[in-house]
Amino acid sequence: MNPLKASKLKGTRFDKLLELDQSFEKSQTATTTAAGKRRRDVLAELERQVGERKRRDFGDTDIDMSFFDSNFWDTLVPADNPLDLSVPSLDFPGIDTSGSTTTRSMGMLPDSSLDFGSIEALADAFNSMLIQANFSYFKAFARDANDVVGLMKGSQTNDFSDVLAVIRPTPDEVKAYGHLSSDLIQQCTFDAMDCSSWTWYPIPNQKYGMCYTFNHGVNTKLIKTNRFGSQYGLKLTLDPEVDEYVGLFSPTVGIRVVIHPSNIRPYPEQNGIDAATSFSTQIGIRKNVINRFKDYTGCIDAVDPSDGSDNGTPTKTYSYSILNCLDDCVQNKMNETCSCWDRFSGESHSAPRCSYFSDTQSACRDGVYSDFDQGKIDCDCSLPCTDVYFSTIVSSSRWPSPRYSRILAKKLRNYPANGTKQLAHVHVYFEELNYQSIDESSAYELRNLFADLGGILGLYIGFSVCGLVEFLEIAVIIIQLLFVPMKTHRTAPVTNS
Repeated sequence: MNPLKASKLKGTRFDKLLELDQSFEKSQTATTTAAGKRRRDVLAELERQVGERKRRDFGDTDIDMSFFDSNFWDTLVPADNPLDLSVPSLDFPGIDTSGSTTTRSMGMLPDSSLDFGSIEALADAFNSMLIQANFSYFKAFARDANDVVGLMKGSQTNDFSDVLAVIRPTPDEVKAYGHLSSDLIQQCTFDAMDCSSWTWYPIPNQKYGMCYTFNHGVNTKLIKTNRFGSQYGLKLTLDPEVDEYVGLFSPTVGIRVVIHPSNIRPYPEQNGIDAATSFSTQIGIRKNVINRFKDYTGCIDAVDPSDGSDNGTPTKTYSYSILNCLDDCVQNKMNETCSCWDRFSGESHSAPRCSYFSDTQSACRDGVYSDFDQGKIDCDCSLPCTDVYFSTIVSSSRWPSPRYSRILAKKLRNYPANGTKQLAHVHVYFEELNYQSIDESSAYELRNLFADLGGILGLYIGFSVCGLVEFLEIAVIIIQLLFVPMKTHRTAPVTNS
């Protein structure tokens, strides 16, 4: 992660971070120089001893010394010898799980979001992005949030994550000191067409710095495609500007990629893919659609951002989403209760950020988060009625190849052949153009009730007609027996003649 460029931080509250980086570099340079000199002295002494032994055992006869390779010299130097014998390693995909330098957000098609299945799951996902630790112990070491040296001395985490939580940059600082899209995006093609001159919509993020969205639809038409396969899609050559890294902000190197709907605000902390430098990251996507039944689920229809309605979202640029709704709800509650904010979603706030060095604001802030965890804050954030998301399949390969690196360096001009190793390549494409649709519907509707009633009544009526005829016949017989007298007929007895 490197939200801010080092060259822009001189004279700001992050000056101490630059001084720390410079002091570490000087110390490392001095250590490396001393270690290098010591290693050369050791190797020279070893060569002298081997030469004397050669002359003693073989005289002046020339022999092949090629069997004394680098491994031989390394075995002569003890393993615990404090010499710099290491080689810089590369970041491999899958290892870097803490994020990357700068975010690149991509909306390949309009209307998509990640579906977690329930409000509780989404609330838990949102809650995982909130920093709820109590950092009151910093007061014994630091004067305020700008005292970086004191904060690092008082840190109680091995990776200084508590320090990062305290000195997080504000939206205005990210916009002023973050990476520029012109420096970040070196090459861009979409469906074999150059897109280097296309506009990218900037979104500041407190963890990843300046993020840029492709196919954002702001004052432009959304881009659609009818092509699929790895030969098409969006291809990017990105420069994370490793030389501009600030040590405390940048434990990893790479790019954070988020596949999200064009009209929904991305959350790279929660959803994203890390693309490492010196690799080409291939991201195959498939479209999925979920249509929920509003009458029974209480879902919310997403509002088209062009109509000027926010419908609970932090800005009018984006449509409704649950993460936006929860974020806006909690921060508004904190602003009302504490007169400060804790987490920004890309927009500037009129109120100041809650200070960890203020007992009142810190206690109030923790109280708001505690109420949110216990469900005491009524945010009224329902699932969207229409949810579109993209499933992804990620693969990677080493990039660029040795011969292609020379071609790439010549094309970019500002990069030597070995400098292209600091670049990252990202390729996003549709695997297929068909999509999966999941539609919710009522299990038993009113028309089904009338149809079933009609069927049952028809059955009853059919039986009733037959039964009515038989009932009338029985009634006639009973009446005859009760009210019609029976006539008797007497016959003369028959005698034998």
